[in-house]
Amino acid sequence: MEQLYRHITRLVPTFAASAEELKPSFEVRLAGREELLLRENEICDTLYFVNKGCLYLFYEDNYNKQVIHFALENWWITDYKTFADGKQAVYSIAAMEDSEILCINRKNYEALLLRFPLLALYFNKIHERAYGAALFKQKTFATVSKQDFYSHFRNTYPDLIKRIPDAIFASYMGISLEALEAVRQECLS
Repeated sequence: MEQLYRHITRLVPTFAASAEELKPSFEVRLAGREELLLRENEICDTLYFVNKGCLYLFYEDNYNKQVIHFALENWWITDYKTFADGKQAVYSIAAMEDSEILCINRKNYEALLLRFPLLALYFNKIHERAYGAALFKQKTFATVSKQDFYSHFRNTYPDLIKRIPDAIFASYMGISLEALEAVRQECLS
């Protein structure tokens, strides 16, 4: 809880509630590598904050994972498409590595926002960043070569790229493992 509390007060320095006041709204969950936290078609009612480890968001297409997004320490992740309305998830979420996660369900999330209105500012900042990053990825992905995209990701997230298994990163880039290796070699030469 302390890690999340530090994250909140870094983004909203005037937040005055204590970590102990927030704690009852969250559940700590440990997830092993490749453990599913959310499956497509399940009801999505949980936001996940990564204390330790890394999660990823994906969907299945012809039995192949199509990776959309990653969340590492101090990042949030959920199926934002369905979290707001409690409908069936269109994405799945899995742990990329052994992870420790703080989970908050929709009911507790809404109660927390009502009790501590400054948390709405915190979550707004989180969602603005996430939406901006998603739009930037979409534009970058559509307008630059795979080599440039790989270089950009490697330079922007140098620690993250070392943690992502090749198969997952190839899926994220929308290419085969062989094509990923060719892109990597071209970028290194």
